[in-house]
Amino acid sequence: MVMDYYAYWNGGQIRDLFEALVSICSGSSYEGLLKTAVLAGFLVTLTGALLKWQGLASKVYLFAAVLFYSVMLVPKVDVAIHDERSADVYVVSNVPFGVGFFASATSKIGHFLTESFETAFSLPDAERFSKFGLVYPQRALNSLLAAGPVTPEGRALIDRVIADCIGPELLDHPDKAAELSHSGDIWATISADGWINPARSSVSSDGTVQRCDQALQSLDQHLNTVELDFLSKRLGTVLVPERIDPADVIRRTLPQSKALLLGVSRSLEQSLKHSVMLTALPRGMASIAAQAGAPLDLAAKYSASQANLTSEINYRTLARLAEHSLPKIRNCVEFIVIAAFPLMLLLMVAAGSAAGAVFRSFFVLLIWFQLWAPLLSVANYLMISVDANPMNRIAAEFGGSTLLAAGIIREAGATSQAIAGSIMLLIPVIAFALAKGSDMAFVSMATGLMAPAQGASSGVSAQAAAGNFNAGNVS
Repeated sequence: MVMDYYAYWNGGQIRDLFEALVSICSGSSYEGLLKTAVLAGFLVTLTGALLKWQGLASKVYLFAAVLFYSVMLVPKVDVAIHDERSADVYVVSNVPFGVGFFASATSKIGHFLTESFETAFSLPDAERFSKFGLVYPQRALNSLLAAGPVTPEGRALIDRVIADCIGPELLDHPDKAAELSHSGDIWATISADGWINPARSSVSSDGTVQRCDQALQSLDQHLNTVELDFLSKRLGTVLVPERIDPADVIRRTLPQSKALLLGVSRSLEQSLKHSVMLTALPRGMASIAAQAGAPLDLAAKYSASQANLTSEINYRTLARLAEHSLPKIRNCVEFIVIAAFPLMLLLMVAAGSAAGAVFRSFFVLLIWFQLWAPLLSVANYLMISVDANPMNRIAAEFGGSTLLAAGIIREAGATSQAIAGSIMLLIPVIAFALAKGSDMAFVSMATGLMAPAQGASSGVSAQAAAGNFNAGNVS
């Protein structure tokens, strides 16, 4: 019998875990532990039965111990582990029925709910939590807007073109500066016929002198043949490091994300060229201003479009929590609960007829972490759909992801990631309350989660009430 188990982000680790369980539960040492647990439980039950003159209790214990051993450990099943993120499938044979069947059953519940919600919402790949995690379109758009030249040759070429060709045009022609500020495709703007003065010259890193239109063509050739491939690989490594073909995934999902949030339909190559110039222009203009020895107004305005460090600092903690900690927290909980099966079986055998309470706790924990994915898929859809309207309006107001709109769009995306990090703290509480079937479970877990914040708030309030004000001390 083959049982299906659906994993998110950690199919290889779950395979190793099931193989470890097979090795542990089939070993002679574990059989010795089971015999010791049965003997200890039987002696305790027999002693109580003799004192209370209830000989039937010892027989009930033996029957329950044999029943749980025969059902939970003796039958074996094969488990097929499906990794939803990488699309890999691993098969582990001879898994004890107790962990293979119930882990598979709860996994199917979570997978069914997740697939049902995402199908009902008609989500493309880029919006699916099961494929890419929380608020992937916002994370993808932020990474795209921050994308710059990767190779040293590419940085040198762009810096020379900006310094020798684009910068002088912007300083000499204010109308071109205004046009570039509102351009939704900077590369298309500067490469249009007549925008760059062909009479200007640019000196490459090897000392070769070219007309500016030729320098722009050389830069375009380098971008098409070298830079964009490196940039796609880098974005893929940042956004989908677990995929075997991250560059291919990026080519499919980044245009989806941009069309969803900004209402801009553009190929990946066009988007990457625009983003490279969006990042390189402010840096290049700031360099021109520094060399000129004066804080040029135009350079300052362009640099301001990149000045989102403050908002990144404010939102960085919760954004990182949503992006990185969620998979690790869920995977740790999943790993520990499944790994506890041998210990749980020992406790069940030792408890005899009272083993139901032990098994119920184990099953509740299995259900608990499997409910995270469907609940997070709902929250993920809500966050993306809520952001789509204002970000589309920002793009419409400023003509796309322009120099003027870059900072606003980045801040909106960072805010969404921060809120997603807060939601991540709430989902386990709701899932546990549902699995436990108790509103008291919700209250107790919520109280525990809020305790640090309440403690910090109480401490600050007490100091303020006493007139002790102290701020700005950083070390």
